[in-house]
Amino acid sequence: MDESLVMELWDTFREYIPDKNKEMAASQYVDFLLGKDIDAGTLESFLGYDSYLDTAIQNVLDEEKEFEEEENEDYYDEDEDY
Repeated sequence: MDESLVMELWDTFREYIPDKNKEMAASQYVDFLLGKDIDAGTLESFLGYDSYLDTAIQNVLDEEKEFEEEENEDYYDEDEDY
């Protein structure tokens, strides 16, 4: 997906989404983007555009950071001498 379309798509649909559903819609949209090979680093560049997307993107970034930390811990645990 062309990165320039990411915000344009969100803008097109967000005005039709009731406020009470925007958080879930933003989360699903971010998951959709990840499934279309938009990487987390690219998503991070969209922070500050929309508060609902900010929350959804930050959740993805936090999950990715936790995953990387767990991988690093597992890697170091395997190398320890007992």
